[in-house]
Amino acid sequence: MALFKFAEAMLEDRPIEVFNEGRLERDFTYIDDLVEAVTRLIHTPPELGRPIGPSDSLSPAAPWRTVNIGRGQPVNLMDFLSILERTLGRKAEVVFADMQAGDMASTFAAADLLADLTGYRPATAPETAIAAFCEWLRAYRYDPDGVCLAAGALPV
Repeated sequence: MALFKFAEAMLEDRPIEVFNEGRLERDFTYIDDLVEAVTRLIHTPPELGRPIGPSDSLSPAAPWRTVNIGRGQPVNLMDFLSILERTLGRKAEVVFADMQAGDMASTFAAADLLADLTGYRPATAPETAIAAFCEWLRAYRYDPDGVCLAAGALPV
């Protein structure tokens, strides 16, 4: 994921590759929003032959459906990177690259079905999510001096 990849590279003074000269938009979803959505969805099992409306992805052959989880609000990648830079207190070394084949300039979740099923829409602001992630990453991956711990090792 971009947040982990970018933050780790910035903390380790490595460059990050940004495609399409940064002219991309993505719908970043905070982990707590994802957990809340899944927890609510557990209580709404699909019933075969009983879609809740025209936007329902309920299978006509088996009791399952696909539900998008996201804010539904794309964030410009360079704005996202600026928030990350402010949060970490350091500037990213950006290497711009061409658009990747098959990539989309803008993507975001259509979370209407999630709201219809659970009454919930993820809403954590990118600034809040990035700050919480960076706090977690520093505690998990780096010692108090900022030295990267061994891959997968937990701090003592």
